Amino acid sequence: MRRKAAVAGHFYPAHATAIKRQIESLITETTPQREVMGAVAPHAGYVYSGPVAVKVYQRIKAAQTILLLGPNHGAGMDMAAPPKAAIMAQGTWDMPNGEADINLALSSLLMNETDLLEDAPWAHEWEHSLEVQVPFLQYFNGDIQIVPIIIWNLADEEITSLAAALARGLKKYGRPVTVIASTDFSHYIPHELAKLKDAMAIEKIIALDGMGLVEVVRRERISMCGYLATAVVIETLKALGATKAELVDYKTSGDVSGDYASVVGYGGLVIS
Repeated sequence: MRRKAAVAGHFYPAHATAIKRQIESLITETTPQREVMGAVAPHAGYVYSGPVAVKVYQRIKAAQTILLLGPNHGAGMDMAAPPKAAIMAQGTWDMPNGEADINLALSSLLMNETDLLEDAPWAHEWEHSLEVQVPFLQYFNGDIQIVPIIIWNLADEEITSLAAALARGLKKYGRPVTVIASTDFSHYIPHELAKLKDAMAIEKIIALDGMGLVEVVRRERISMCGYLATAVVIETLKALGATKAELVDYKTSGDVSGDYASVVGYGGLVIS
């Protein structure tokens, strides 16, 4: 199955040369790449979240295979029970700057470890949260393979269960895989309030406290769309030996638009 780029020409340019030009325009510093276990990156249009995303991706030397987790923004909302965690287990993503094949060997291992993953390629058709990560990965790391998972809803015990299953599958795979959580932070609140709320969420990520992140997001009503995906990534990487998370950058859309009355927060972190 081939998935066409859904948001090329909207969230990021539609042509390879324009993508390259925009990414290079976002680079404001020179920094060496290093091997990390994973990262947290935003997924808005490049004009808004690109300055944060590029600082994440220029720092990480990603493995050839990337396990991508993000929120499901609406696929299956008309269903009685949308897939809790929808994986696209095989196929190819046709991107403007080259194909990204799905790593069937890894996706099969992961699906064998848990019933929480449902092979639902249709759920990925219009979802942007993972797609916008791919051009950055291709620019900084060349030819890549991906395994995409989008999350609709998980109970607390399902978060830990899915994370444990992913960790088991990754161990059985036995080759390097970079695990990335795609999320934006607060949505459509004043700039200073967004910074305050998002700092609470970022504190939990830096502490590698996935369930603490879930708790603070719910308690403080932080409108962080990918908090479940981020919690799963944190708990997965901890099970694989992660000991450190670092904040790379944080901005809001107001830093770009000048409108600080209603902003979206963007945070970038690396996990090692």
